[in-house]
Amino acid sequence: MKICAIILSAGKSNRFNSDKPKFMHEISGQQIINYNINAVKKIKKINKLFIITSSQNKKYFENIEPNIFIQNPLDGTGGALKQFAKVNKNFDYYLVLLADTPIFEYKILQNFLNKSISQKNDVSVISQFIDNPEGYGRIVIEKNSFYQIIEDKDCNAIQKKINLVNTGIFLISKTAISNIDLIKRNINKKEFYLTDLVSISKQKNMRTFAYINKETEIRGVNTISELNELETLSQIHIKKRIMNAGAIIHSPETVYIEENAKIEKGVIIEPNVVIKKNVSIKNGTTIRSFSYLEDAKIGSNCIIGPFARLRPGTTLEGDNRIGNFVEIKKSKLSKGVKANHLTYIGDTNVGKNTNIGAGTITCNYDGKNKLSCKIGNNSFIGSNTSIVAPVEIGANSYIAAGSVITKNIPKKSFSISRAKQKIYKNRVVK
Repeated sequence: MKICAIILSAGKSNRFNSDKPKFMHEISGQQIINYNINAVKKIKKINKLFIITSSQNKKYFENIEPNIFIQNPLDGTGGALKQFAKVNKNFDYYLVLLADTPIFEYKILQNFLNKSISQKNDVSVISQFIDNPEGYGRIVIEKNSFYQIIEDKDCNAIQKKINLVNTGIFLISKTAISNIDLIKRNINKKEFYLTDLVSISKQKNMRTFAYINKETEIRGVNTISELNELETLSQIHIKKRIMNAGAIIHSPETVYIEENAKIEKGVIIEPNVVIKKNVSIKNGTTIRSFSYLEDAKIGSNCIIGPFARLRPGTTLEGDNRIGNFVEIKKSKLSKGVKANHLTYIGDTNVGKNTNIGAGTITCNYDGKNKLSCKIGNNSFIGSNTSIVAPVEIGANSYIAAGSVITKNIPKKSFSISRAKQKIYKNRVVK
């Protein structure tokens, strides 16, 4: 059995009021269209993925793996399938998704496919009950049979009360797709509506099926306001998934976590934390309030924050203590390293069990280049130390508070670099 997935993305996004198409905007750190691309890739039954787009939107898919099909002319969702089916006739089923309607749980698609195919349905659609169906096509059920989809603007007063709606996701059999040319152009919009294939198939005594989604709600995006609503829905889904896996999130409504963050069982996240893309956090670690993490790898049993910032390229091996107003960028802190207060560590490797005192900074930028430092195991860096890169501090070394380090320090050494303190008596200013 051969199944292809098709993502429709040729729309002009006129209502979205943006310079780029709405499907290129991000929800929880991931472009909207990538939710569906990734969901399709997880379903083994699907043999091939196509994106149907316009010549104008083609440039947005230059670095994306799926096959690209250009819709020309732009004559609606039904028109897109008409054009596609003429040159792609060798599939048993066609799964149709919308670029601006992300699927947060791929298992919704998987269950939809399994049930529709096992029942040998010809045209299936994912539907769902919603409280306010305004703007959605209504699913019309007659005598326990899926009869048709009526667009919102075409509904009469009774039909407008139907709250079972179309999500725009279809599975169409090879037999049903052969009737695609029977779809007639809509009088008002001068377009072909894919939804009309339901009533056409019903008239030909084909099997139609409305699969009811009871998992995370599926919503499309037409405005920036709706984009914000969808991100809220996405955040609820992400945090629910993380908590179900055994992490604890205090006041989850105040916490922001992006889609591809990996957070293990036993992690504790306090209120008002931001966890951006490519962050991984191992078990037993606590992220305290007002911390900001991005593209960082955090080992087991660490305490981060409050008010800590871990920037891209940061690695904490485990048992680390990163305190308030500490910023780390593109650095590796080995096991047991502590930096508890008011510190900046950039482009630096720090050895095991080293203590970084309050107010310490690595001066890693000379105005043109980023330079690196290395600090050995079991060293003590006194408060208010400036380490001017490039420099290497050997293991088991001790640096006195207030020092400016510009030269390499051998292991097992003590270093102090201060201006000499002078005292002038009887110089009190009155």
